[in-house]
Parts: sequence; structure tokens; C-alpha cells
Amino acid sequence: HFFGRGIVEPMDDMRLTNPPSNPELIQALADHFVKSGFDLKNLIRTICVSRTYGLSSIPNATNAKDKQSFSRRYPKRMSAEVLHDAIVAVTGVPTSFGGLPAGTRAIDLPDESVASDFLDTFGRPKRDSPCECERVGDASLSQSLMLLNSNEIHGKLTSGQGKAEALAKDPRPDAEKLEELFWAAFSRAPSSSETATALDHLQRKANQRKEAYEDIIWALVNAKEFQFND
Repeated sequence: HFFGRGIVEPMDDMRLTNPPSNPELIQALADHFVKSGFDLKNLIRTICVSRTYGLSSIPNATNAKDKQSFSRRYPKRMSAEVLHDAIVAVTGVPTSFGGLPAGTRAIDLPDESVASDFLDTFGRPKRDSPCECERVGDASLSQSLMLLNSNEIHGKLTSGQGKAEALAKDPRPDAEKLEELFWAAFSRAPSSSETATALDHLQRKANQRKEAYEDIIWALVNAKEFQFND
């Protein structure tokens, strides 16, 4: 769940002919779990404060080809519900789920019976079985098309109540507003080249301010840095 790969992979296929990649590690985690009184939150904390969890996803000469030893972080796309809610946060336009209160987030949906083409496209499981393998994490063409030109994403970008509209009317300097956008999307400030590119785009569309900010937000949500945890 946290690393994108199990110590035994697939994680529900435990057999002698499919041994763990690190037998000592899985045994140490099991011993720790038992010693803590089977405290799941304690186990999660132990994993998330570990040096391994904090490793960079940028490969180097020694781990570029590693896919199982956890010598670096393996980039992992956000789950369907989290990605959906991240897009809502950046565009400023919530999704209306039929029969549920306004402002309900995807991660708060009670079950898969709530219709959503976006969530289904990005691998929301049907919950026919208790296996985590039901959730599909593989990339597909339909996912790219959903983010690039679907009515749902387009509607959030062009909404009169959305972030693009608000930024177009905001009297603050564009550079300051761009920094706010990058922090919302990437949890970091923009680089000098990113700022320059965005400012140039805004200048070229000086008479179409809202459309210019729509373009920038569209580019941010389609970036790998936005869609993946790394």
C-alpha cells in the first residue's frame, strides 16, 4: 500500500516458490506487529517514519534497474478517489454525486454504487472480493483521454465558480497567483523557467485571462508530478 509493491509480490500469493524479496524484513515487521499487541497504527507509523519510505524516487547508477529491493521509491499514481479529490482541490469545483450532500468527496463515498465514470476509468474496484488486486493501477489510454479532454474535466476548468475564474479576477500579481497554483498542485513553488513560461502564456492571452488560467491548470493536472506520488 505504501510502496506500490509487496515484500511478497503479488502480496496475496504466498508460497514457497514465490519467496519474499527480503525475508528478514518481513519477519522483522511481523515480530514488531506481534510485540506491539497487533497495533496496526503503530505498524503504519513505523513504516512511514522509516528511512526507506523517505527515499527519493530519482534513480542513480546503483538502483536504476531495481524493481523489488526498495532501494529507492517507486513512483505510484494516486488512487482513483484521491486523484479525483486532488483535481477538485486544484480546480475549485466539487463534483455532485447523486443523492449525496453537496461537497461530498470521492474518498467519502460509501460504496461503488455511486456512479462516476472518472472513478471507474481510474480503477475503482467493484468490491466483488476482498482482494486488493481488484483495484487496477495500470495506466491506460482512456485515462489519458479522460484527463485531456473529457467533459468532466473541461467543465471544472471552465466553470464560472472555479479557480480559473477567481484567478482571472484576482488583482494580485500573476507571479504570486502562479506560486499559489503550484503549491496547490505540486506542494512546491514553481521553478524560474516554469514561472517564465506561464507568465509568457498569460501575456500572450492578455485579453483572455480566464482561458489562460484554464490552460495552466489543465497543464498542471495532466503532469506526471501531479498524478503520481514519488
